[in-house]
Amino acid sequence: MVAKLKAIKAGLQRRKHDRTATVGAWLRTVVLGYYQYHAVPGNTTQLRIFQQRVNWLRRSVLIRRSQRAQVRWERLAPLLNRWVPQPHVLHPYPDALFYATHPS
Repeated sequence: MVAKLKAIKAGLQRRKHDRTATVGAWLRTVVLGYYQYHAVPGNTTQLRIFQQRVNWLRRSVLIRRSQRAQVRWERLAPLLNRWVPQPHVLHPYPDALFYATHPS
């Protein structure tokens, strides 16, 4: 998770002055890719932590974008809810996958 967050931070810093929709679409694809790999049963707490840290990184990059630094969570929440999806389990339990391929 730490390596992915560092990569996201570097990507956000590179795209700091790009349009919000462009950065949001990029961030959505990156976060969905992370979810598709790590969204196994029992890992939802870690996925929520990942989502919170991505939201914090996005806010910190927006704060560094200007000298005013008046980006509040209340104003930023709709933007983050639009572009950073909520985590949910995408993969079944291993025994359900086994019974689907080997019915008895």
